[in-house]
Amino acid sequence: MSEASPQTSLSDWNIVGHEHAINTLHRMLMAQRVRHAYLFTGPEHIGKALLARRFAQTLLCTGGPDPKAAPQNPCYVCLSCRKVMHGNHPDVHYISRPPGRQFILIEQVRALQSDSARRTLEGRRNIFIIDGMHEMNLDAANCLLKTLEEPELDVVLLLTAPDPGLLLPTILSRVQQVPMHLLTTSQIKTALEERWHVEPDEASLIAALAAGRMGWAVQAVKDEDMLAERKAQLETLTELPSLSKVKRFDVAQRLSADSDKLRGILELWLLWWRDMVLAANNSLDLIVNVDMRGQLQKQAAKIGSSEAQRVVRAILRTTEALEQNVNARVALEVLMLDVPTIR
Repeated sequence: MSEASPQTSLSDWNIVGHEHAINTLHRMLMAQRVRHAYLFTGPEHIGKALLARRFAQTLLCTGGPDPKAAPQNPCYVCLSCRKVMHGNHPDVHYISRPPGRQFILIEQVRALQSDSARRTLEGRRNIFIIDGMHEMNLDAANCLLKTLEEPELDVVLLLTAPDPGLLLPTILSRVQQVPMHLLTTSQIKTALEERWHVEPDEASLIAALAAGRMGWAVQAVKDEDMLAERKAQLETLTELPSLSKVKRFDVAQRLSADSDKLRGILELWLLWWRDMVLAANNSLDLIVNVDMRGQLQKQAAKIGSSEAQRVVRAILRTTEALEQNVNARVALEVLMLDVPTIR
């Protein structure tokens, strides 16, 4: 935390890690040079949406020492901060991919433009948080460009995406990028113990499984079924290499039926096969799935590093295909054929 300036208290933002990103925003607030659009980038479940909300709270906070001046930290106790925290501030608008839909739609962007043209109801700014900007279809993204090119004076857009390369260059040229990075296992473990009062052994396991993603770790603590579901998915993974083609296709059909969970499942598969590569190269101290060390070591000895790397590439291709709206069942069936067979 050495990057913090004397005037900055990183704990005021109530976020674990991400000191550089917080300081980037804090310096702009101190200089009173708030841009009209920001893009928070980094892996899924790393805290992008949380940082966007904290920034929104700060921009709208009325509990600072000088009510007329823009605050530099959220106070969390004023009515504005509490409304942003609970998601019901009338000047903070949330846009994301609708359930069951592949993309953020142009109709949602047009609604944003209509709302941005109206006067604020309570705060000094109209804030729009677009969570998952990479899930916006081309028509919607091009429509958003008009707002980015000719923003209203009181409008601030806060966008999130895993990687800036997933967005149009014309979008990137009109936003302030705020990159965010994976946390260390130690940071996550300490936070789980101190903030969420998790027992040390459980905190160690969850911190390892989180693979640098604080948001995932917090979800795992709050949702008791999450680790159980992970265990079930890993059991399927360990069985796959010994299954027949017919049974593998049954797995593909079952997974494709739940599109909302598919992205998370493929993330888990990617980590598993990455661990397989590490295990095949005798680097077990670097694996994520520490509680499955024995199974990984046993299978890696039969599969080998090159085959495990081939599956990693196949999973990445499958994820890319799904983002391009390829039929999920077909994409997964192709992936099943890429999993090596062991007896």
